[in-house]
Amino acid sequence: MPKRQVQLAGRLLLALSCCLAIAGCGGPNSANVALRRENQKLADQVKQLNLQHDGDQRVIAGLRERQGSILTLPTTRLAQLYTTHSIEFGRLTGGANLDPAKPGDEGLLIYAVPYDQDGQVLKAAGSFDIEAFDLAEPANQTIGKWHFGLNESKAAWNGTVLTYWYVLTCPWQTIPRHPDITIRMTFVDELTQTQFSAQRVIHVNLPPAAKQR
Repeated sequence: MPKRQVQLAGRLLLALSCCLAIAGCGGPNSANVALRRENQKLADQVKQLNLQHDGDQRVIAGLRERQGSILTLPTTRLAQLYTTHSIEFGRLTGGANLDPAKPGDEGLLIYAVPYDQDGQVLKAAGSFDIEAFDLAEPANQTIGKWHFGLNESKAAWNGTVLTYWYVLTCPWQTIPRHPDITIRMTFVDELTQTQFSAQRVIHVNLPPAAKQR
């Protein structure tokens, strides 16, 4: 029930209470009894309206908690928050020697760094999609696609005094035949649902079998 109706009912109740007080000075009579009954009726109605209003507020709060309030935030308020404005590869991004007992790289190690509007590193929650291409191949240039959901990305965060980035491990899905690999990273910010991407060419150490091919 709208809050305005609750307020109007409360004012009416107050007016009837004053009338009842005035009528009571002359002793009990039929008019006094009627006013008392009306007063009690309005009191019960106001109580019911208040209960309904409180229930509506709890429902609204529950819906916001389950669905989030991102869509209700105006652009002016969102602009005042520190949010992701770009994503970049960290300087250590490259091939990953996942098995030191074997020569060559067994995949990619992606260091992802989100930045806010002031150019500062930001621990922004979101999901990643990594794609790798061997563009020297005449056909079938895609050698891998990896997806890191919200929980996986959260587990991949590495924040220390000297490092502040996501570290994403991408084992080979297809072993490349050429050492220069093009990688593309797409990040979807969980708060704003905005998509950011970056692309880079990296050099990897091919396994002996790939070199022979």
